[in-house]
Amino acid sequence: MVERQPFRPELLPGVGVGSIAIGATVRDVVTVLQQNPDVFGSVEVKFHGENTKAVDIVLEIPSIGMNIILDSVQQRVRLIEFWKPREFALLYCGVPCCGPKAIPTFPSVYHQLGPTMPGEYKEEAEVYWLVYPGVTFVFPIPPKFKECFSTGRDLAFVLPDGSTPVATRIKVHAMGDPLGASPPPLPPSSSYMERVVVRGDGRMQFCRRGCTLDFDSTPQDVVGYLGKPSGTMQKRIDKLRIHAVQGTGCAHYFFNYTELGLDLLFDANTHSIRKIVLHTNCPAHVDFNDYCKCNFELRVPVQKNGAAGVKK
Repeated sequence: MVERQPFRPELLPGVGVGSIAIGATVRDVVTVLQQNPDVFGSVEVKFHGENTKAVDIVLEIPSIGMNIILDSVQQRVRLIEFWKPREFALLYCGVPCCGPKAIPTFPSVYHQLGPTMPGEYKEEAEVYWLVYPGVTFVFPIPPKFKECFSTGRDLAFVLPDGSTPVATRIKVHAMGDPLGASPPPLPPSSSYMERVVVRGDGRMQFCRRGCTLDFDSTPQDVVGYLGKPSGTMQKRIDKLRIHAVQGTGCAHYFFNYTELGLDLLFDANTHSIRKIVLHTNCPAHVDFNDYCKCNFELRVPVQKNGAAGVKK
């Protein structure tokens, strides 16, 4: 049983928000969302219907105005965005920095988080980005006041008409990446998204581990290279199997490696690999989020102009 992770809305610049971390996998994020329905409510999963790698995967939580944006290839969080900062309370160092009781005005943010480098006025969007390491506050600025936020001028805490800007978006991202262009690098010890090269004869090369499995590999070989499986199961027995000439009545069995996005089916008689199942974790699939994505590459010999080649 997975231990519940209570969600505390703590703003952690460059790290994440509460138990949702920048760089976390989609499985990690969905686990937190499912364990805290009282906080998040319903979640909308948005992705490109025809090409799932074309655009990001977005987990949108309308009730609190939160978007969790995941890189479509790695399926890891690259950006966390709040677009209702007046309504949902975030804490910074235990003190609210936005929400109904802490309206995120320009002076309040600057006072609570301290001074930072000059931000940038985005003329096409008519907003000003106040950028801190790991977090960015977005303030709408009327075009007639854009000169107040031009480079080289002191920040205008109060506009000439007496009003003060209020943040409409808060973006949490990796350090040094205010656009949240990509997730942070994985640690060298991580096996997530390990490159797996699969050849036409069934050989599987695990590039980080430097090992190879094939259809002659036994459960002992697999456990020795990949470690203990996250689960095992028997293949459903064909009820007509009893009529087979060499039928034993035994069922083939699977080793499930959910973190690697991999299933291996073993023959009940020879106890060697019989089938390899590689999971893409496509958002449109019924099994989405049951497995992590397998970072595999298929190399199948093909004939091209009469010569052998490789198809990736």
